Amino acid sequence: MASFPATATPARIVSAHIGRRLQSRSSPLMEAAASICSSHDIVSSSLAVGDTSALSQQTRPISSMGRNPISQSSPKSSFVPPTYSALRNKVTMPFEKAESGQAYVSPYSEFFANIDAGRTSLGTTEEMEQQVFELQEQHLECGIPESELRFLTRSYGRYALPPYVAAGEHRVTVKVFMEAIPFENEQEREIFLQIVGSRYNSSKGYLQLSSEKFASRIENKRHLVDMIERIVSSARTLAKEFAAEEDKAPATAN
Repeated sequence: MASFPATATPARIVSAHIGRRLQSRSSPLMEAAASICSSHDIVSSSLAVGDTSALSQQTRPISSMGRNPISQSSPKSSFVPPTYSALRNKVTMPFEKAESGQAYVSPYSEFFANIDAGRTSLGTTEEMEQQVFELQEQHLECGIPESELRFLTRSYGRYALPPYVAAGEHRVTVKVFMEAIPFENEQEREIFLQIVGSRYNSSKGYLQLSSEKFASRIENKRHLVDMIERIVSSARTLAKEFAAEEDKAPATAN
């Protein structure tokens, strides 16, 4: 049986070759890491032996505004923490001061001018305000101001059964004080009281009329206004007729 010489196996030869190549590549990285560690040891030793102010400067926190925190400002720093009054003035007076020789004009001058003039900030102009000032109150044909009429209505809700509404659902009541009716003389007033009769409340001094003639509150309201105008106009017409008859009576007697 033949014998072969003892030689290294091919697997061992390949692994040794790969190990030498990896060691040659990783040697620069290992040297850089060793140098960084040595420099770190030197810096830490110098900080431990030297002045501690360098360490405090390196570990001092920095605010987001690029300044030192107010609570950790050193006495040697030139930064002065702002006072409460300074912060308040900065909030309430965000505008820059006027230059020397120029009068200060407040940015709210127009707003306060509108307040002094009685105007609002809703876009009203002087022409519109003048029109509102010159606007006269609406009057009825008999001369009663519309603001003196007091209307009263009641709502009872809708019923589930016919006729689905209450009996007084469309009733409208109006009140007007006798002081608001422009009588020309006392005779017109007396005739007016005779026409209205018990509808005039003498204790409170107002005339009260009601209407439910129409199935609409608007129509009943118009009907009441028309009734007041006809009563006043009728009282004036009768007063003039009575005055004319009184003037004719002495003439016929003579």
